[in-house]
Amino acid sequence: MKNLKKLTPFFMAIAFCIIILLTIKDYGITWDEGVYFLCGASYFNWLENPSLETIDKYWSFKFTSNEHPPLVPLLGEMTRSLFHKKLNLMDRVSSFRMAVLFFVFFLNLALFSFVSRLYGRKIAFIVSLSFFFLPRIFFHSHLAGLDYPVTAMWFLVIYSYWRGMGQQKWVYCSAILLGLALLTKLNAYFIYVPVVFFWLLTFNRKIISLLLGKLKFSLREILPLFSKIVPMFIIPPLVLTVFWPYMWKNPLSRILEYPLFSLKLTQVRYTYYFGEVFTHAPWHYPFVWSLITIPLIVLIMFFIGLFKIAQKPYTRTDIFILFNALLPLIIVALPMVPKYDAERLFLPAFPFICIISGLGIKQIFDFARKFKAEKLAFIFYMVLFSLTLYNSIIRYHPYQSSYFNEIIGGIKGAERRGFEVEYWGNAFIGSLPFLNKHSESTFWVYHHPARYRFYDARGLLKKEIKFGDKDNADYLVLLIRQGSFNKEMWRYYECEEPVFSVRVLNTNLLNIYKLR
Repeated sequence: MKNLKKLTPFFMAIAFCIIILLTIKDYGITWDEGVYFLCGASYFNWLENPSLETIDKYWSFKFTSNEHPPLVPLLGEMTRSLFHKKLNLMDRVSSFRMAVLFFVFFLNLALFSFVSRLYGRKIAFIVSLSFFFLPRIFFHSHLAGLDYPVTAMWFLVIYSYWRGMGQQKWVYCSAILLGLALLTKLNAYFIYVPVVFFWLLTFNRKIISLLLGKLKFSLREILPLFSKIVPMFIIPPLVLTVFWPYMWKNPLSRILEYPLFSLKLTQVRYTYYFGEVFTHAPWHYPFVWSLITIPLIVLIMFFIGLFKIAQKPYTRTDIFILFNALLPLIIVALPMVPKYDAERLFLPAFPFICIISGLGIKQIFDFARKFKAEKLAFIFYMVLFSLTLYNSIIRYHPYQSSYFNEIIGGIKGAERRGFEVEYWGNAFIGSLPFLNKHSESTFWVYHHPARYRFYDARGLLKKEIKFGDKDNADYLVLLIRQGSFNKEMWRYYECEEPVFSVRVLNTNLLNIYKLR
């Protein structure tokens, strides 16, 4: 029985992967996925015929029009080669998306382990469910994007480093994982901030004593101190260099060139926020989006946990978790950082927000225990959670990227108050029946028309359907992403009646208008 209990996190992680697998075909192809399909094919082609002379052609982020490293696209192309090309079990897109299951499995396994060590297995069970079924997390966990994978890698690095304060082998594990995180997405470089913070927090007295000369600079004193941080700066660059062939030519210069190239990207990102179109949204953008897109049952428990941390005595681990929950939000809040696509750019905050909500749940259960009502509190909480699950996952399916909580009045309230209810192209999949029904017509797709052609590969769109511009099209397809609208699109959106709409809870995510 004890051995079976130890396997609980493993079985939960497997169950979560099965849920993703069963629903992976339900989601539309998002903007960035198309780029990663092309990148993955480029990397895989080089692996089939490797050559130092062709590295730049196949691996350079400049040539692939992708400012991010290769791990996720390469894994996606590997799963596509296996499940689509060789076994013919899945379509091209779904098989490519299979790579995300690696990150789903290990993130949820580590999350359960972390929380069970802090607050017990019951709280770990609830936190794991809470995180997995956060509506917008659930959406991202189906995609061949980078946002869920970098969230997983961020969490795995932090959890391993936390354990590394007790056992040195976990520091080395964390360093290797940080190298893999750097291979996942550019913003993984920010993981160094909480790592250094926790090292300073853990050894602050010894560091101060060394600086003040109260401790001798002996090997006995220095080795345990720096063994916890030096590997984090040596091993990750080595992992990045070894597993990214682009770095093999002039590795020192290219390791520096890569982040600098990304800083030079000047693409303007528009977003619709509180009824205005911004190129740089206000600082509170990530905090407001978090407040209105996390289900209330998690949000209330988070604030209870936050209140508990604010009280003394708090632990070093409490501060570390809170730091990781706030840092991604603070980074996006900075004036020079672009703010767009809702939660996508600060997704690594959410596992830690759920952990703090677990602390809040623990306070509720501890209070109920005084009245011998802990079981009743658990049952009551799970009933509320089930209702939330129905309201936020099932009713929105497969458009959980459009979920808003009761604070803003749900999706209808968010639309009324001037928020983008769709931002990444997921709703295009809901328009396929109309396009197939009118396959003799020509469609003008205002935003990212090329994404429709990926549905050909899935066998979901008739090949005879034609796409054109406003001068030769019969219909206009308009994704309701107001930040991208020009005056003409605003006129259609506000004044014209669509002949077809993709809707969730009586709110339009995409409209199709008859042109002639």
